[in-house]
Amino acid sequence: MTATSVLVLHEIGDAAGGGPWRSALADEGWPADGVIAPDLPGHAGAPAPVGGGYDPADAAFFAAPLLPGEPGVVVGVGVNGWPAQVFALGGKASALVLVDGLGGPWLEPHQAIAAGTEWLRAVSADPAAVAPAPAGADLDPRLRHPIPPMSSRSHAIRMAEAMPVPVLVVESPHSGLDPADADDLASRFPTLVGLLRLPDRGPASIVAAITNAFR
Repeated sequence: MTATSVLVLHEIGDAAGGGPWRSALADEGWPADGVIAPDLPGHAGAPAPVGGGYDPADAAFFAAPLLPGEPGVVVGVGVNGWPAQVFALGGKASALVLVDGLGGPWLEPHQAIAAGTEWLRAVSADPAAVAPAPAGADLDPRLRHPIPPMSSRSHAIRMAEAMPVPVLVVESPHSGLDPADADDLASRFPTLVGLLRLPDRGPASIVAAITNAFR
């Protein structure tokens, strides 16, 4: 396939936002009018959501109005692999790239509850995180406390097995999964294009892989 547009949902907590992705895509020759790599709320000076709360679904709600009429490549990094998959399942993508975006580590229900509780405790104990969000900050202090990733293996499997578009999976040392788990889940995609293991997930390396796979 040949894609003409790409949407990047950068990692939650990445203070640089979409800027490095926009630069890397430009360097690889992607047309400016086909590159959508926004600074998600609370990142790179972008305002926090109304109310100041964050949720793994934020990227989907924020980016949905930005999507072009013709589906293109959707890239989800880290926790934002989940909303990227939602776009693909909803017919809003012609191809999907998951950068450490398969989910995990897998948790039992009581472990997931404990992880969420610990996150709330950490945010509540941080004076900067409970104060009003500072205008223009590189990163909202709330986002210094990583939102727990999707931890349901059965959920991840169902999403993978239902995927209707070509999928490129990129794993790096930042992944929440061990290699065996990543191999198993990647094998569930009926339209898998490839599984790459890279030493880092810098935008330049990832964009080169996307360009090679989908242009």
